[in-house]
Amino acid sequence: MTTPLVVMVSGSLRPGSTSERVAEWCARECAAYGARTIVFPGAALQFPFYRPGLSRTHAGAREFLDALGRADGVVLVSPAYHGTVSGLLKNALDYVNDLDGPRPFLDGRPVGCVAVGAGAQGAVSTLATLRTVCHALRAWPTPLGVTVTDPHAFDAQQTEADPECRTRMSALLAQVLAMSRFTARAAAEPLPART
Repeated sequence: MTTPLVVMVSGSLRPGSTSERVAEWCARECAAYGARTIVFPGAALQFPFYRPGLSRTHAGAREFLDALGRADGVVLVSPAYHGTVSGLLKNALDYVNDLDGPRPFLDGRPVGCVAVGAGAQGAVSTLATLRTVCHALRAWPTPLGVTVTDPHAFDAQQTEADPECRTRMSALLAQVLAMSRFTARAAAEPLPART
């Protein structure tokens, strides 16, 4: 059986942000279920503004795209900045335009979308935007998306004030992992040529 690779991406530059803690928690949970994981914190996404082909000369962008190109599943975690995804994360996702080949963009990969915000309105609209961007990148957003509105959720001691938040996150990861295993098998056994 092929072990799936799940890539977590946090869209916040603040060290120790809720977005970063959620991404790290997701990685630990996925690893506990046997997946290989890579985490890109916001500090790893400080790329120049996207323009086609720039990824060929930017080492950080190449590393990011290499990981996404090999990924069987992805989890995107964005803070809600004025009701939408952070510019940092959106710019990084624009670089996915440079992924081509047999699996262009995020084609066929499940993506768990998580929006972090101080209030429900901004988090919900951010979550909707994440899902729209995933569709544009040919990805399959999981049926469940999660908003995290408790600033103490997934704190440094891994306690949480909202007990339902971890339940929702676990359900999202179960969807990502189930589809990632399928995606990993499909990538290992491509469709036969048409006759």
